[in-house]
Amino acid sequence: MKVDRFIGSKLKAEENAKGSTIGIISVALSIAVIIIAVTVVAGFRREIKTKASGFMGELALVQPGQSVMNDKYPFTDSISYLEELGSQPYVDKIQPVAYTAGLLKTEENIYAVYLKGIDSLYDGSFFQSVLVEGEMPVYSGRISNDVVISTTMADVMGYELGSSITAYFISDEVKVRRFNVCGIYDAQLENIDKTLLLADIRHVQRINGWNPDEVSAIEVSLRDGVPIDAGFRAVEEFVFEHGSEADPGLFTTSIKRIFPNLFDWLTLLDMNVVIVLILMVIVAGFNMISTLLIILFEKISTIGLLKALGMDNKGVGDIFKYVSLNIVGKGLIIGNVFALALCLIQKYFKVITLNPDNYFVKYVPIDINFVYILLADILSLFVIMTILRVTSVFIAKVSPDKTMRAA
Repeated sequence: MKVDRFIGSKLKAEENAKGSTIGIISVALSIAVIIIAVTVVAGFRREIKTKASGFMGELALVQPGQSVMNDKYPFTDSISYLEELGSQPYVDKIQPVAYTAGLLKTEENIYAVYLKGIDSLYDGSFFQSVLVEGEMPVYSGRISNDVVISTTMADVMGYELGSSITAYFISDEVKVRRFNVCGIYDAQLENIDKTLLLADIRHVQRINGWNPDEVSAIEVSLRDGVPIDAGFRAVEEFVFEHGSEADPGLFTTSIKRIFPNLFDWLTLLDMNVVIVLILMVIVAGFNMISTLLIILFEKISTIGLLKALGMDNKGVGDIFKYVSLNIVGKGLIIGNVFALALCLIQKYFKVITLNPDNYFVKYVPIDINFVYILLADILSLFVIMTILRVTSVFIAKVSPDKTMRAA
């Protein structure tokens, strides 16, 4: 065992209990706050991305200059490269959809909505997961009048499961359709779900006067773990390289562009986490400096003796660095255990609730990613130990002759 580590282990056993406890608690609380902040923001990011992509997929192929909800300028879904695009390792599924705008009317209320037309092959697992009443419709065989509405529509218009809906579609002429409510969903993304109604794509195509192969957009869902920006670049490049003259000229868009307010809010949360991380690490670092200075003052005669015996400033500093590492290590372990315990309680019991009108979820979401937690621990340890280097100034100024006389 090296001399500095041997002496450090002896000093560690004799260190001031009160001072070391303050240091351990300070590091533990700082690390706990950092881990909780990281897991909460990761939870928000996962929940909001899941909901936004559940409504429209991470990406969409659209007509140039048109939105995903375009109901004026359709294009054919018989595109030469779609099958090959669907087989790419970053693509999960490809689904054509059609939209049209309409009005729901009762004797008391008028409500503007978008009908999203889906077919029998559409993956409705997201909407199934947020259904609060009823079931998802089956759009195979004859054209179905069944629709799925949001809880907001149901509350405003007084609809319930099994209600008959009268919808009006106004273009060159007024078209009237009657639908039956077979399901009610609640996704808590008010800006989206308050106006979105699921219907048979054949109804939407007929209302718009389109052919059976004409659609508003083609949704592209990415595989788990594929970042939206990376997927966007890959799909955009693929469409550019594989599109033929016979194919419609389509542009690629992403949910980050469709719902910029949601992702701007997430970016703001990320900035807040960075600020919290910096502040907590600095607080822990300076509290550790106070703790270590207390220990140094108590051991000042020991420092003088070691210098008198020929140990240089670096050697003495390494001894107390070992003591500091022990305190910080205990704080890291306690902070991790405490933070993970709180996160698991929130994840499984949802103790802390939120207003979904403001936060898009009913409870504080938790996403425990051990890679992020490990990175936070390593970064915090590095920064705290770097801050503690300032104590070397104190060690350098200790004079052996004065401390020996004082002793």
